[in-house]
Amino acid sequence: MIAPAVDPEIQTLLDTADTGVFPVHGLDAVLADPQRYALLRARPDAPVDDEVKVRDLYIPGPAGPLRLRVYRPDTTAELPMILYIHGGAFTYGSPEAEEGRSLRYARDAHAVVVSVDYRLAPEHPYPAAADDAYAALTWIADNPAELGGDRTRIAVAGGSAGGNIAASTVLRARDQAGPHLLFQSLTYPSLDGSLTTASAREFTDTPVFNRGALELAVRHYTQDGHADPYAFPIRATDLSGLPPTYIAVAEIDPLRDEGRDYAARLSAAGVTTELVQVPGAVHGFDLLFPQARISEHNLTDQVRTLRQALHPEEDVAAGSTGRHTHGAASSSGASTG
Repeated sequence: MIAPAVDPEIQTLLDTADTGVFPVHGLDAVLADPQRYALLRARPDAPVDDEVKVRDLYIPGPAGPLRLRVYRPDTTAELPMILYIHGGAFTYGSPEAEEGRSLRYARDAHAVVVSVDYRLAPEHPYPAAADDAYAALTWIADNPAELGGDRTRIAVAGGSAGGNIAASTVLRARDQAGPHLLFQSLTYPSLDGSLTTASAREFTDTPVFNRGALELAVRHYTQDGHADPYAFPIRATDLSGLPPTYIAVAEIDPLRDEGRDYAARLSAAGVTTELVQVPGAVHGFDLLFPQARISEHNLTDQVRTLRQALHPEEDVAAGSTGRHTHGAASSSGASTG
């Protein structure tokens, strides 16, 4: 089988990227290098958006104070809320590392975005991150006035490892009669952990994220082999009753097929599901290279689905033709926007 080609614009950006810390030749090498790994864990300088106010607050967490980074459009109106969960192979990352996406969601989906600074593996393996994320969800639902938020309009979103934790949080909310959720958005999520899909076997030497990095991430996160669905949501036997879902997968990514598989299972369970596969994209493309055409198109798509879910009155007024399909996953051979 002929391997898919990386999008030409993304390939140029990969070729010219600073490789000191940047994992363009495989995150497994970075995770194995103490110096580069330490730099990867450092909080980067965060971007700024004059239309969005940013602040940190601390809430009671399962293991002590838990930091939430809040992004709110500059308005006094009551807004829907998005719990955002950053990625980082379960072992690194921070709200600041993905501030660009949080700012974009807040501004363009017109919502309060709450990004949780959850505990990281291997120091804090599962269920630490999952517990922190669920604590954040219940807190924002119980304290909407603190955020100027509307507890009846909440979505959960995340990418990569954050997509795993987001899906876990949504499952837990259903199972434990937690907050009512309108939507979940999962971007190239890590949902399986078995490393048995075709893409996990095939992509051993892909840019940014490869099978070796996936093996390390899974090992660090579930050190004693947890197999319950809150660790890897695709293992849930029942996916019915979950909120409408958007899943974006990158074509050249070991995680591609588990995202596709989860979308198919959600659809089979009657969940409104939209699946988009972005051709020529590598893992993390939209975060690492937001200036690329396919990144901009897919970021626009992510925002579209969140805004439609959280502001349904706009859909009716605008006659939106969003591509949600009821009971069946839709897929695209191109990024959308």
